[in-house]
Amino acid sequence: MVSEGKEHAVQHLSKAELAFIAVLFDAQGSLADGHEKKQNVYELKFENIKIIRGHMDRTTDGTLFHYRQSPKGLKFKIENESNEQIQQAAEDDEVKEPKEGKTYLAILTDPDHIEVLVEINPHDISEIVQSARDKETATV
Repeated sequence: MVSEGKEHAVQHLSKAELAFIAVLFDAQGSLADGHEKKQNVYELKFENIKIIRGHMDRTTDGTLFHYRQSPKGLKFKIENESNEQIQQAAEDDEVKEPKEGKTYLAILTDPDHIEVLVEINPHDISEIVQSARDKETATV
């Protein structure tokens, strides 16, 4: 699921081995049936890719990456809610999707596949990178 904000970015980045920040300029999505559940599958193209963790050779504008996420959010059961109420709440809980023109922190499992996407404010980039470096040196 696409998350949002500086705090989420710093949290994910502090654990990442391979990550970049870039502007999404093309997103093509479709629904795929997985073995256990349906997933939204995306082909994402970014521009102005800035590697902030790890090493990647593919940083030219238009580089294609793959990303998957559940089409619905998760709703935790609250006491006294019926199964029908829980199901309806989960269906109403739409998942945030990648949007063209937005800036993202991408955490990758390998140079082709994005595991986590965090929408960030471009003005927060230097603070996010510095916070992640501070956490990295604090744990060494």
